[in-house]
Amino acid sequence: MADDRNLKEQPIIIKKVKKGGGHGHHGGAWKVAYADFVTAMMAFFIVMWILASSEEVKQAVADYFNNPTEYSIFTGQRKTGSIPVDLDLADPKTGRKIDSKSDYVIKFDKETTDTLFSRLMQKAANDSTEAAKRVENVAQDINSMINNIKMQQPNLKELLASISIEMTNEGLRIELLEKTDNSFFEVGSSKLSKPAIDILKTLAAEIGKLPNYVELEGHTDARGYKSNNGYTNWDLSADRANSARRILQTFGFWDGQLTKVTGYADQNLKNPDNPFDMVNRRISILVKHIGVNQFLPQEKGDIQ
Repeated sequence: MADDRNLKEQPIIIKKVKKGGGHGHHGGAWKVAYADFVTAMMAFFIVMWILASSEEVKQAVADYFNNPTEYSIFTGQRKTGSIPVDLDLADPKTGRKIDSKSDYVIKFDKETTDTLFSRLMQKAANDSTEAAKRVENVAQDINSMINNIKMQQPNLKELLASISIEMTNEGLRIELLEKTDNSFFEVGSSKLSKPAIDILKTLAAEIGKLPNYVELEGHTDARGYKSNNGYTNWDLSADRANSARRILQTFGFWDGQLTKVTGYADQNLKNPDNPFDMVNRRISILVKHIGVNQFLPQEKGDIQ
């Protein structure tokens, strides 16, 4: 009887076992942290790539971010060629807007055509004037940079004083004038000095921001070039111009900006009164004015 009473007083324990798998919901915070980590790593590798890249690549990347509107979002190349003019015109029959890339012909009477042509030419002329002002602003910027360098590096003062910057009827002309031996080139050589290379890099970065085309010239004085292999001042002037070309195209000029490289030897002297004057040895960079025709549409479309 005692054993039966003890059994009745013991509590009854029921164990329930939950069925089904799964580890529960852990939240999405780890995804955010992982995304931040991947972004940081991507930025790190981009920075490392830029640091390990050539000066040409660094300059191109910097120019792209400094002047994003001057590059195509599809190709990444700097925009070149003719500059379209938007006159905000519309087809009088359909109401369809006419732009410089229109691929169809619209007939107007002579009076309307003359009016549209007049508007087109006036707009192109205004834009050409604005482009000329922009070139003048770049000339001022270059002058300011040269003056700053003179103050920061007095040892280059004499060399920088040999740079001539002037606006001409053709455009902005920048000349590196030899006033002493070995200032920009080694005597009788097309090898650029280190300061000359640095100056050309600076000029390339500034001129490369412009949509203008550029011509490059090499000049010598009238001293005969002594050579046993027929090498003359014609060769020397052309080789010096090409040495400058390589720097300019590598460090700022957009593809196609440079349209002509010419060696003049002693046929276009800076100081014709003294053919042997050192200033006749020079490199001349001509930033051409943009003509009205470059602002006119050059696509298939036409207005008649």
